[in-house]
Amino acid sequence: MYEDENKLRLSDNLANAEGNFKVLKEKEKMEKDLRFFKLDFAKMVADKEQALAELGNTQIALSDLKEELQKKSISDKSATNIHQVFRAKAEKYLELMKKELKLMKQEREKTMKDSDEVMQEMEKVMQERDELKKDKKKLEYMIGDLFKHKEETKSKIRKVKEILDEFE
Repeated sequence: MYEDENKLRLSDNLANAEGNFKVLKEKEKMEKDLRFFKLDFAKMVADKEQALAELGNTQIALSDLKEELQKKSISDKSATNIHQVFRAKAEKYLELMKKELKLMKQEREKTMKDSDEVMQEMEKVMQERDELKKDKKKLEYMIGDLFKHKEETKSKIRKVKEILDEFE
């Protein structure tokens, strides 16, 4: 009866250890996935920053064109038609750039929101990792205790055998 209980406890502990092993494997997989998410996110942020820099350069060029257009229209009243065409083109280009700027700002906001979500997910994974480490330590102590109890049980069985052998 005592041996059966010990066997049951040992099998339960073995099942717990196997479950923990599976959890550790899954944790390692999640950490690997998180590393890939970090790399992809960093690349995406760099691409968005480059796009914003290009947009800034475009706006500077547009304002320079606008100033040139104004200077030309003032200096040459005889070529009013040409200036009107350039001005119309510049205004259309300005409107297009404003729309692109608005879209880029929206994308940046979305990227920042995604960044926050990734950071929160990373914090959750780190907490899970810490909990798994604690569970692992507990299991190691439990397994150590089981081995200790196993040795104690063996020595008790030997003593009982010796006593029985003496009576025979």
